[in-house]
Amino acid sequence: MLGGVKRDTGSLAALGPADEADLIARCKADERAAHDELYHRFRRQVAGNLYRVLGDRSDLDDLVQEVFVIAFRGLQRFRGDARLSTWLYRICVNVALGKIRTRKRRPAAIGVADLDTTSADPSLTERPETPDRTLERRQEQERVYKALEQLAPKKRIVLYLHEIEGLDLKEIAYLVDSNPVTVRTRLFYARREFYRILAGEPAGDAGEAAEPEPLVDAGGGEP
Repeated sequence: MLGGVKRDTGSLAALGPADEADLIARCKADERAAHDELYHRFRRQVAGNLYRVLGDRSDLDDLVQEVFVIAFRGLQRFRGDARLSTWLYRICVNVALGKIRTRKRRPAAIGVADLDTTSADPSLTERPETPDRTLERRQEQERVYKALEQLAPKKRIVLYLHEIEGLDLKEIAYLVDSNPVTVRTRLFYARREFYRILAGEPAGDAGEAAEPEPLVDAGGGEP
């Protein structure tokens, strides 16, 4: 079920290590041109990350701005232990989770074309399909996101990152400021609850232990 919504993992903002290090150094030196370059190079990628997690375009521009405000404030603490795109993705996760926790209604259903694109550009669409196949795939997307929306934020984000983004446990652990063992446990419960919801059973795992640690660093910076 979740395998049908995997996306293209290509990067729109790829930089070589030397160019990336130079850009970061210039940003840390507070060069306005470097800040502008970072924003324009990664804006579409950030917007796409947020949109695919949230499934909603409302407030997307404001959330993109929030990600970059956090990023520019935290750049002095960025040590280069991860790629810049991964560090920004971590901030996206933090911002998206804040939105999920405060949102009062389920997002609009997402079409297959929206999930497969790496940007939030609505003009990018898939190749034409038959009407029946298009309807079938959209109904499947509706079921997936309706079930995901019923999961607690911690479960939802690890399931999304693993099954749709295709990240491994170590990568997810970095993004959510946790460890692979905790992520594996959380993913196990998330999968079980997800398929229970699809089967029409009540959500929730009464036997799951509480997880007291925060999901992500509040500042979006390096640990």
